[in-house]
Amino acid sequence: MAHAQEEPSIETIEVTGTRSTIRNSIEVKRDSAAIVDALSADDIGDLPALSIGEALETLTGASSHREQGGATEISIRGLGPFLGSTVINGREATNGSGDRSVNFSQFPSELFNKLAIYKTQQANLIEGGVSGQIALETLKPLEYGKRRIQGEIKANYNPDNNNISPRERDFGYRGTLSYVDQFDLGSLGKFGLSIGAQRNVTTNPEQEARSTSTFRDCRNDPSRDGDGVFRDNNNCDSGGGNLDLVADENGVVPDENAPFVMAASSRSFRQNITDDDRDSVFGAFQWRPTDRWDINFDIQYSDRVFTEVRNDLVFAENRRIDEPGFVRDGKFDVPLTVGEFGSLQTFTNNQRIETNSTYQERLEEYVGGGLGLSYMLTDRLIVSLDASYSRTERRENIIQTRLQSEPVDIFGNPVPGAADNGRVETATLIGQNGSDIHNFFVRNFDVTDHDLFADAARTRVDLNQFRNNEIKAIRGDFDYETGWGLINNIEGGMRYSKLEFNSVPQIRDEFTFDDSAIAAVSQACRFGSFPESGFLTSVSGGQPLITNFDDDGNVIAQGTGNGFAAFDPLCLAEQFLGSTPQIPDPAQDIANVDVTENTIAGYMQANYAGELGDLPVRGNFGLRIVRTKVESTGLRGELFIVPGAEPGEIADIDVDTSTVTEVVGGGTYTKFLPSLNAVFDLRDDLLVRGAVYRALSRPDPDSLGFGRSFSGITDDSEGETDISNVVALATANGNPFTDPLMSWNFDAAIEWYPNDDTILALGTYYKRFDGGFDTVGQIEEFLIDGQALQTVVTTTETTGNTSEIIGMEITAAHRFSYLPGPLSGLGAKISYNYADSNFEFEDGQFGEGVVLVDGEERRRAGIIPPAEIFGFSKHVLSAQLYYQIGRLIFRASTNTAANISSNLFRRREIFVSSVILACLKCASLMI
Repeated sequence: MAHAQEEPSIETIEVTGTRSTIRNSIEVKRDSAAIVDALSADDIGDLPALSIGEALETLTGASSHREQGGATEISIRGLGPFLGSTVINGREATNGSGDRSVNFSQFPSELFNKLAIYKTQQANLIEGGVSGQIALETLKPLEYGKRRIQGEIKANYNPDNNNISPRERDFGYRGTLSYVDQFDLGSLGKFGLSIGAQRNVTTNPEQEARSTSTFRDCRNDPSRDGDGVFRDNNNCDSGGGNLDLVADENGVVPDENAPFVMAASSRSFRQNITDDDRDSVFGAFQWRPTDRWDINFDIQYSDRVFTEVRNDLVFAENRRIDEPGFVRDGKFDVPLTVGEFGSLQTFTNNQRIETNSTYQERLEEYVGGGLGLSYMLTDRLIVSLDASYSRTERRENIIQTRLQSEPVDIFGNPVPGAADNGRVETATLIGQNGSDIHNFFVRNFDVTDHDLFADAARTRVDLNQFRNNEIKAIRGDFDYETGWGLINNIEGGMRYSKLEFNSVPQIRDEFTFDDSAIAAVSQACRFGSFPESGFLTSVSGGQPLITNFDDDGNVIAQGTGNGFAAFDPLCLAEQFLGSTPQIPDPAQDIANVDVTENTIAGYMQANYAGELGDLPVRGNFGLRIVRTKVESTGLRGELFIVPGAEPGEIADIDVDTSTVTEVVGGGTYTKFLPSLNAVFDLRDDLLVRGAVYRALSRPDPDSLGFGRSFSGITDDSEGETDISNVVALATANGNPFTDPLMSWNFDAAIEWYPNDDTILALGTYYKRFDGGFDTVGQIEEFLIDGQALQTVVTTTETTGNTSEIIGMEITAAHRFSYLPGPLSGLGAKISYNYADSNFEFEDGQFGEGVVLVDGEERRRAGIIPPAEIFGFSKHVLSAQLYYQIGRLIFRASTNTAANISSNLFRRREIFVSSVILACLKCASLMI
């Protein structure tokens, strides 16, 4: 009797968790025709990070701008957010910042299960990614193929919260509930859904040493005692010492080689506590009525409320710089020292000191989604149609109250240190004696004493930002399987999009109060102690931020340290006003931005795979054609002066709405973007890649405005009385005639894959830009209170200058599965990117440029060096270490970006040299 032979049992090993995610990433990179780094997780929420931005930072060459404790905008290959682009499910997404990046803190990480960075371009990708394109994909429920109910809660604790007083300390959390399922509808086909909701609450304290964004180039020439530093009445403060940097009719720049200092309006310290609450809802629905149809609908909604309570100590008259040898009773024996490019290092003056108590609230709502239809017309031809919508609305409200030093305190008692009209003898030391920031000496003035801030009470109620950003798009595509030998299939399609961006500048209601009202309000609203211990101690060089001296030069303990008087900002405003402050409505202004951008793009792409001799080769080549039309509407009209609190003081310049007229600017351009990607499989475990493509980066929407603004008055400026100084710093709110930045790009890489858990890849790239940005000024006339005033208005335009970026990147990943016992659960991934650039961007006020005078171009000399691409960093390093045994996963990662470039005199930057994240995860619920 014969017995049937039993089939041998086959052991199946399922790879999950972080190991699975890294393995999937290696597989995606290996199989891609383009140069791609990716993350792919089988389960929602399994991406190895606490947010989308932090997940992207684990990919080679990706780094982020971090704000409020999290990763926001992403830079690819260290080239800054401007040169990259982002799509969600193949669609553009809006944000509230006015640029083309995506604020990744707006989206829950549980929304996505695939992330990729395309570092070389293909014709079928939406244009805009010179450095690369970030592609985010939400889960498709039918492809997921399992029912899942997931509930997850994560606690958030920032170690800096230990330094906050108990009344302010808070813990954060993130709670997510999601449901994925599939249904067989019989004759109606198959239907899948994925829905979820999340609430995210975080608290993040910040410590800042700040300088105003308003600088003056003040002459520092002892042979010229009629203006600048050497004029007796502190002429750096009045603007009379500004340099003349525009060439005359003979081509001579009067002050090109004149010595100068860069004088900031004010310097300050800010203690800031932020609360970030975000509610999100997301859903995806997939329906396959037949095997030929695939219908997908997805939607994302996010409602974010972000608040800040700021306590600022402001040294408000930092442009009152004492000349060398100047004698005054109580003046500190600290010399005037100046570094490279006029940077101040040490100086003395007497100035008013303020506390600014601010409540800021940002309300941001995002909604996006789309409907995609795909139909298999024949066995070889698939056609698809996709319609999408994305909208972001941002409203930012600020309520701020100022209190200032005064010769007497709130009870009328004399304050010896402020006897000179409230001005205090001060020495400013910037980056001295091991400090990375500014430190101050003061004479007989205790900055921790609330009673001493007894003058110039003022409350400002601002609609600070009112922005709307909307994108509507529709695209149609086809994919035809050719059977033509080397060419496997051809793709093609058309896309139309309409972007609308509008922004209303700051609208302000300002209220001033008599000194007699301060005492009661001050006592009712003060904090008993400074809200945060250890404030800025890590960067102050072991020195107090403020050192208080008596007349004999002895240190006074009271008032020496790193704290200062702080108040409850909402209490101050409500007590002074007698009611809850009401935010003003948006209004017409010459600084308004209203941009419409229409784009039509078409492409053809051939995908090939075969052998070149005996060498396997695959890839794609194609052409994308893009035509864009920009229309930008600005306002012009007669202006009038808004008086300040003191006689003759100018608080603002406003427009007479009865005289407003519209002006329209813009242009149209057509660009051709060819691309070629090739992969050569040298061995089963070794391949070489190459790519050549042309790419573009469009100007940001807020850079296409047609408005005008005067930066002579800012939140930091105090007591301006000369209208010519106010209009002297005029800028255009964008340039609607700006063309995109074009580049030719060349990439090559070699990659080794010895096993499924290991990769060693080395790549290099070269980018040649066929243009750059230059600063151009032109004389414009403004009618202010019936007086015609001329000033130079500066703007940025695209030039024909060429520049280059070269770089290299390394990726290595390995799991130590061969180690004995529990050590076999160890794994690591490390990546590094280096970039070098000669790209130059001149500062709009102090950089080299051109000024149009009566239609004639005249050179404007630059006194500071040009910046590189905003956000550019030479070195980007990321590393991950994980340990996984069964369902227990421990994961730690770090990301470092070094040598970050910024526009020194235009932006407030927060630099984070290294960020370390750790996560411990156990099993989740499966049904």
